[in-house]
Amino acid sequence: MHRGQHGSALKIAHMVPPASILVSGLGESTHDYLVPRLVQEGYQARLAVGLKHTLELLRSRVNLLLLDLPSADEVIHVPTIRAACSATMIIIGPARNDRLVVSALDLGADDYVQRPFRTDELLARIRAQLRRRNGQSGALVFGLLSLDLQGRRAMHAGQPVELEPHALTLLTLLASRPGYPYPGDVLAERLWGSCDQGSLARLAATVEYLRALIEPDPRSPVILGGDIGQGYWLSHMTQARNAD
Repeated sequence: MHRGQHGSALKIAHMVPPASILVSGLGESTHDYLVPRLVQEGYQARLAVGLKHTLELLRSRVNLLLLDLPSADEVIHVPTIRAACSATMIIIGPARNDRLVVSALDLGADDYVQRPFRTDELLARIRAQLRRRNGQSGALVFGLLSLDLQGRRAMHAGQPVELEPHALTLLTLLASRPGYPYPGDVLAERLWGSCDQGSLARLAATVEYLRALIEPDPRSPVILGGDIGQGYWLSHMTQARNAD
């Protein structure tokens, strides 16, 4: 990539602020290990313990709240927290309690994740909720390729195309943070569960495969930028309106 193109892409990345996520526990402790993991994923993340501390931090910019309920008793605080912010709220709570799940959603939560949970599933739910918050329900267009994020379908030059599964996952992930340079090792770990040389080579091959579909000139990419060392990012994409 030419120096000017890379500088332009980094400028775009700086213009797109990372989503701010607050990890809050209403007990004496919470899943504090999530904070460094969220930072690694490219988010701004902070930790709050207790109702008072949570309400204090919600006075600043928060896009998504991960609210940990130690038991069903703490669900009474959900309306207070909902009234204090407009952030998307994902509750982490006890399993095998259908009444609690219904109550939490009725009181203002946007999603409910039962303990124990898989971190990768929680991260996927976070990305899905942030896409909804950002209005990414229509098709995203990258050059000649359009991607339906919800239906996970793709069109190339107006014709349906079967994207390789890892290519579709990669494109969906990059589209969740336009302009943000995702490190190559993070992407390889997400796609293949490893960041060894073999996985990094597969990542580079997947990027080349996508560039052949979306770039006017794959040798000089302007849509899917970066490399293994710099990370990869998406720019110059537009959003098609829904039919309704």
